Amino acid sequence: VPDPFPYFMGLKESPEPTNAKVNIRGNPYELGEDAPRRFLQVLSGGEPAPYTQGSGRRELAEAVATHPLTARVMVNRVWERLFGQGIVRTPSNFGQSGDRPSHPELLEFLAARFSQREGSVKGLVRELMLSSVYQLSTEYSEKNFLKDPDNRLFWRANQKRLDVEALRDTLLFVSGALDASVGGPSQELNAANHRRTVYARISRVKPNDMLVLFDFPNAIISSERRSVTNVPSQQLFFLNSKVILEQSNMLAARLLREARKDNTARIRLAYRLLYGRPATEAEVRIGLGFLQSPRPWQEYAQILLASNEFSYLD
Repeated sequence: VPDPFPYFMGLKESPEPTNAKVNIRGNPYELGEDAPRRFLQVLSGGEPAPYTQGSGRRELAEAVATHPLTARVMVNRVWERLFGQGIVRTPSNFGQSGDRPSHPELLEFLAARFSQREGSVKGLVRELMLSSVYQLSTEYSEKNFLKDPDNRLFWRANQKRLDVEALRDTLLFVSGALDASVGGPSQELNAANHRRTVYARISRVKPNDMLVLFDFPNAIISSERRSVTNVPSQQLFFLNSKVILEQSNMLAARLLREARKDNTARIRLAYRLLYGRPATEAEVRIGLGFLQSPRPWQEYAQILLASNEFSYLD
């Protein structure tokens, strides 16, 4: 563990704060009029009053925290994370060019509750996860699909693919290799690193190949949401990657070690570990037939890891 830094980076108020000037067309060498220190005019009911307390940073922070739009944006982002799409589908744009809310009354209700609870994200998440909407399945309905093909009204749960952090952590977990220790410095994502991906070192210059392949956002710019792509190289990763081959070997060894009775017990254990459900009789028969070829357990484990059911949440 490296020694703590002997100093702390921070900001302090200037004894004589001044207004900045407008940069004409973004050019710092072509200056226009003074830009008074105040809240955004477009989000104010009238002409916003200038800030008078020092630089105005604290006044600006308080204005942002208490503005009604802040609570709406926050609850919409939490909703999007839990349900796969937001009540407003443009999470960074609540303006005229943005998306209209699918449930405006619900958005107002959640924003009011969030403010009443003094911005408790934990309370908001608990309330949403205990709702009947969150507990819906992804089951398809022809009648509902014809009326609402985009599921704007949330008549079913949206099928979601695991983000790359959860995907990597799940690979390590099912193989028995996950290091679940908490805290400590970040580490490079390499074969020797079995810690959770949240502790990975993210490079802005040379991002990790696996992260990029599965839509990890650009670390240089702000991103309102992650794109979700479905390209052949992602499936080729499960077929040829050294990461998958290593985890398949470790998963096979775990199944052989923890279910010593017979192959049927090992197949059932594999389905519980990877998919969180019991294997059907047909799936057990297919697995037994594959293993009687004879084929190594590593190949069978890799096939299970490469399935869509492992990468998607229903």
